[in-house]
Amino acid sequence: MDFCKTPAITLRRTDFKDTSQIITFYTRDFGKIQALAKGLKRSVKGISGGIDLLTYNHIVFIQKASSTLNILAEWALRDNFHLLRNNSKKYYSALYILELVKEFTEENDKNAPLFDLIKNTLCEIADKGDPTVNTIAFEVHLLTLLGYLPEMNCCAGCKGGVDTKRLSSFSASEGGVLCADCNRGIREKVKISGGSIATINYLAGKKIQDTGRFSIQSSLQVEIRKLLIYYLSFILNKKLKMWRYI
Repeated sequence: MDFCKTPAITLRRTDFKDTSQIITFYTRDFGKIQALAKGLKRSVKGISGGIDLLTYNHIVFIQKASSTLNILAEWALRDNFHLLRNNSKKYYSALYILELVKEFTEENDKNAPLFDLIKNTLCEIADKGDPTVNTIAFEVHLLTLLGYLPEMNCCAGCKGGVDTKRLSSFSASEGGVLCADCNRGIREKVKISGGSIATINYLAGKKIQDTGRFSIQSSLQVEIRKLLIYYLSFILNKKLKMWRYI
């Protein structure tokens, strides 16, 4: 058994027996893990009800080689992002980010930049006004970090240029935007404007901390959201629960 210490963000919690919980964390040093928190539903140092969702913690857990379920030994709350809990749009956007991380990551697959992205995005959503741009930027950066970002700089088929002054086609199965020639014969596709292509490329090249000051006109927000939902559902082969709330 090894004692492991790491920053961690709470993704999910499930009651286990009468007094314990199974907590799913995304950690900076170990990726996504599950840990059994024995007796945590009892009062712990004045905090009742166990570890809450959407919290940034420093944890110590016992890593068991024979099981994927680790044992939580210690935890210290660092931030509960309280400003996003008082705003339903911010709160649902944050829960959506947790759902994305749960669906796109495997256990024990370390990705420190992804952890930093999650933490920084939650901070930005809590501190800023409308969370829409930060949420879209998170989706783009998540796809980039995990190698799923579609081809948006040229045609995914022939690698030639795409005329961004007119509507183009985007195909999830083909992996990105398509020129007029490659577009022919592809049934599974949606339309995308040059403005959406430029916006996604811009967000992909920016740090998440810089996107809160970037505004996207409402029509482009709607178009990009539909495009990303279409693409994410193709990758995951399912619809996410939080899409109905954001």
